[in-house]
Amino acid sequence: MDNETNIPAEVRAFLEGILQEAGMSFPDETMKADMVKEIFNRLDSFLTASIVDNLKPEDVEAFIKLNEEKKPQAEIEAYLRDKIPNVDGMFAKVFADFRDMYLGNVNKARSEASIPSTPI
Repeated sequence: MDNETNIPAEVRAFLEGILQEAGMSFPDETMKADMVKEIFNRLDSFLTASIVDNLKPEDVEAFIKLNEEKKPQAEIEAYLRDKIPNVDGMFAKVFADFRDMYLGNVNKARSEASIPSTPI
């Protein structure tokens, strides 16, 4: 069907919370679901980059291979727990940093949009 079913419930709740904090409203559930998918893809990229940054160079290739082979999430998580000290703390920081970055970008875009341009 669509990627929406691939978003874990707790991650979906986190993303919907960010949209609510940002004051976003949607005319229908389809548009909201599309926005959740869009920011999920951004979160996934942000998270992957952070994982790669926290892995030793020799462990990155194996991590990439696990993902390319679409290994079960439990297997990938076990690999990360084995290779990254305090992986839970890293995940918590990544989620908090993503939230702060996303909300900061929304606020910046809103403030830039509300600044009237001055004629030259």
